[in-house]
Amino acid sequence: MKIHLDELGMARQYNSGHAFEDLSRDQTRLILDRGRELYKWFKAHPRTHALINALVIVWILGMDAGVLLWLPHWILLSGVHPSVGLVVVAAIVSGSLHSWFLYSLGGFSLHEGAAHKLIFPGKGRLSRAAQFLAANLCRLSAAEPDYYAACHMAHHAKFGTEQDSEFLNFVRPRRFWLTLLPLASFFNYSDFIAHRQLHYTRGRVISALIAVLYNGTYLYLIFQRFGGLFTGIVLLLLPHVGFYLDRVRQFTEHNLMPLENKSGARSFGAGFFALVIGGGPWGQPCHMAHHLVASIPWYQQIVLHRFIVGLLTEKQKQQFLLPPGLGFPRLLWRVLRDANAFSRTAGRTT
Repeated sequence: MKIHLDELGMARQYNSGHAFEDLSRDQTRLILDRGRELYKWFKAHPRTHALINALVIVWILGMDAGVLLWLPHWILLSGVHPSVGLVVVAAIVSGSLHSWFLYSLGGFSLHEGAAHKLIFPGKGRLSRAAQFLAANLCRLSAAEPDYYAACHMAHHAKFGTEQDSEFLNFVRPRRFWLTLLPLASFFNYSDFIAHRQLHYTRGRVISALIAVLYNGTYLYLIFQRFGGLFTGIVLLLLPHVGFYLDRVRQFTEHNLMPLENKSGARSFGAGFFALVIGGGPWGQPCHMAHHLVASIPWYQQIVLHRFIVGLLTEKQKQQFLLPPGLGFPRLLWRVLRDANAFSRTAGRTT
């Protein structure tokens, strides 16, 4: 992802004119103490941790196979000769879920695997091999793990600075909107992209070939079972649904938040919108907890998130958490509105 220095300047200007209630010293101490307890448990139970993550991978891959090969049969069982409309419905459901499951697996593999190396973190030969495979599963969705890992770790180490390779504290809405154009996951309508480089590299070509092989196999199988119309709709949805959710997630995680690591991220929680937008509970829905204690795995971030919520004041909850009910749509609208208005104002004053 390319950093825009004018957006960094607007982030600094926005923060200077808006009061945030940061975490207090006591709150931070309690959170870090709880984080250390969780980390010690994680390190003391490597087999349980490995089993949890192995089950996640098996579940995602199994469900992906199910929504492509078996779910359409169930939907189409309503008649011996299903109507065109029913075939379209079945294809939309299967294609959307397929894209979501690849997004879910890609996010898990990129973040927990490639960047933080937390999926199978042991030092033995088997653990190293499993970790390598887990970190490269994101290639099934054409993501490039080495590029993402470098950007993401710089994001943690240099948060909110010119060296933050994944700078997100102020993103112009126009950059976001352009990523919602057709096939934006492949073409550079915008540089607001995190899963791959903006140009072709050896790693990006490898990811593309693996993605074509994986998805091409499924497309061949569903073409044989359900025909060309069904296959075409699945192919159309594949590069869009998960990618659009990923862009919405990343646009709202840090946008208009302080340029300071412990207060610079929102948490979506573990509700419906958080899990859909994030690609599952392993998709960083509790992002504030992750930035405070980056060494713990995804399932412990949810535990830490619940602990943090109990410490926050009402004003802090408004800043860091989703509003109740339709919290995520309301947050997205507010960020789009405020970022657009502020970028226009800043542009007139510079």
